[in-house]
Amino acid sequence: MSKPIRIIQYGLGAIGRAAASLVLDRPGLELVGAIDCDPKLVGQDFGLVLGLNRKLGIAVTNNLGATLSRAKADVVIHCTTSSFVEAADQITEIVRAGAHCVTSCEEALFPYYRHKTAAEKLHDLCVQKRVAVVGTGVNPGLVMDTLALFLTLASQRIDFVRVTRVVDAGTRREALQRKVGAGMSEAEFNKRNQHRKVGHVGLTDSLVFLADGLGWTLDEINESVAPVIADKPLKTDFFTVSKGQVTGVRQFARGIHRGQEVLTFELQMYVGAPNPRDMIEVAGKPPLRLVIEGGVPGDLATPAILVNSLSRLVECPPGLHTMRTLGLPRMSL
Repeated sequence: MSKPIRIIQYGLGAIGRAAASLVLDRPGLELVGAIDCDPKLVGQDFGLVLGLNRKLGIAVTNNLGATLSRAKADVVIHCTTSSFVEAADQITEIVRAGAHCVTSCEEALFPYYRHKTAAEKLHDLCVQKRVAVVGTGVNPGLVMDTLALFLTLASQRIDFVRVTRVVDAGTRREALQRKVGAGMSEAEFNKRNQHRKVGHVGLTDSLVFLADGLGWTLDEINESVAPVIADKPLKTDFFTVSKGQVTGVRQFARGIHRGQEVLTFELQMYVGAPNPRDMIEVAGKPPLRLVIEGGVPGDLATPAILVNSLSRLVECPPGLHTMRTLGLPRMSL
């Protein structure tokens, strides 16, 4: 019998805790460390943090280096930030310690787009240390990019791809509701949008990932982010959105190739969004249309994708990977 994969959970927000709970339930995986910067969590037994009513004998720390040295983990599940710039130093420390890393950082899906030099530097270090790193999740990571690319396997010719994701943000965790601007005034939303501090991070990254997978060099990429305004009061488990306040976002990313719009990505994520769904449409030969009614539930799917990628991550060649170069992950029972 092979040795279990030893895992550190880095970042104990909702997604990080859910991923760690899955690790505990999977044979062949062993949780050996937990890291977070929240002083309220540091020093607590991780089992109690997870609400297990039992201790795991793993104390939460805020020291990545010491935890890596002590735990001798094979893999770190990294869930701390959406920004590749902010994540890069943390991931670099993980790689220098000789551990693989799967991260939920949205901009790590295809970091060669926004942060080419830093991504190439990290890739070279991964090769040197003989470990693998990949950024993934439900979106980006699956629905609007990897799944769309996989569907095109059935195509003889592709003229145009449209991907649409509609999410009722009222069913999601508090952090995501705040991230899409629910409860803000329109003026506050627009101010934060100027600094990319509101809305979904990763839509353009998903588009560029798909273009790269299809071998298309895009001449132009356009992205727009607009608030959705509530026309009536709306209530979630966390707060009330008044009429006239922002209830979420509607975002577009468009890719132009040889003067034609060949990729259109639309994300609607707001409290009360009707008819939630994920839809991929491929115009070409043959025309293809895939609809997931209700949409893939992100708060369940993201930790599952992180954990389900682990076995493939430790098998694949060293380097900074994308979901295309990683190879096809799978759930192992």
